[in-house]
Amino acid sequence: MSDSRDAVRRPVRTPLRRQTRRRWAIVGGVALCWLVAEVMTGSALTSTVLLVAIAGLGVVCVAGLRSMGITRDHPALQRIAARPWRDGQDVLNIAIRHLSDVFIVTPSGSLIAPDVVELQMNPGDLVALREQMELDVISISLSEVYEDQAVARGARFAGSNQPEVYVVPDDSIPQGRYRLRRGLPAGARPSPSSWDLPAGSDEPDAPDHVGQRSPYVAATALDVVGAGAGGRGRVDGGPARTVMDGMATVMEQIRPRLPVLRLVTGSSVSETSMSGARAGRGPVELVLPDVPTVSREHAQFTFSAGRWWVTNRGVNGLYVNGVPVEGKHPLGDGDSIRWGTRSDAPQSRVEIG
Repeated sequence: MSDSRDAVRRPVRTPLRRQTRRRWAIVGGVALCWLVAEVMTGSALTSTVLLVAIAGLGVVCVAGLRSMGITRDHPALQRIAARPWRDGQDVLNIAIRHLSDVFIVTPSGSLIAPDVVELQMNPGDLVALREQMELDVISISLSEVYEDQAVARGARFAGSNQPEVYVVPDDSIPQGRYRLRRGLPAGARPSPSSWDLPAGSDEPDAPDHVGQRSPYVAATALDVVGAGAGGRGRVDGGPARTVMDGMATVMEQIRPRLPVLRLVTGSSVSETSMSGARAGRGPVELVLPDVPTVSREHAQFTFSAGRWWVTNRGVNGLYVNGVPVEGKHPLGDGDSIRWGTRSDAPQSRVEIG
């Protein structure tokens, strides 16, 4: 009974396309307006006629504006569309909610999350944001939220690198908006010292890892220009990318070799060198004994900061060297993992290297 929550795998939550979200928002808005009109008039027929009349008036107004040469490219409309009332913090909060827009849906329906994501902002917004917090704090916070969103939607990371979201300025981004794209590794990014920030702003310090050799052979980019809730979005192209029939391909990497993680459970041995590998008695990368104390997906092993970590994903309990694991726990060669709270639960010896 303790394993009933794991008996059925949680389905992958594929994020809605931006156009789909906009259409649902329009349908919901029309339905809400009709309900308000129906309550005010007391007649379904009258409220329907009223909505049709309002829609017709809107069409006539749009046609009249276009006849006068006022289209969406007009400077006044562009200034309104830029959302100038948003400051850097507002833009950051909206971008956080849309980090999953960079996820890639495979033909099988699963989700792949790029390891590195770039958040591009207007230089003015970035300067205002940096007055409230440092860039490294912003990057760490974004990376944690991005990793949580990937876990919540059942997405798998494309490579073995630690997930990272970083922020850069871009003059082509209107004030109040942002652009999310699959980013570049540290060694392939422009140095922060080359940023063209507005006069009077402090030049950001270059991170320590700038200059490292890039593990990527080529990076493909999927740019998502966002306006936030109620705004318009589009998929744009960017430098150093490959597009096939409108769909971005997964970036090709030379993955650094990770130390092998081996689980020795009695006479059974399973091993992996892939960060994000799962362990359990279900369809996972590290198969454990098929006993009631072991969940179908009991734990996940990730490699970061130069060592292996284990995260409890089951409901039956997980112990490392007799200590219960709640979140992430570091692992070392020779550690013991017990798969369950019962004393007779199977135990695995960890071998690294």
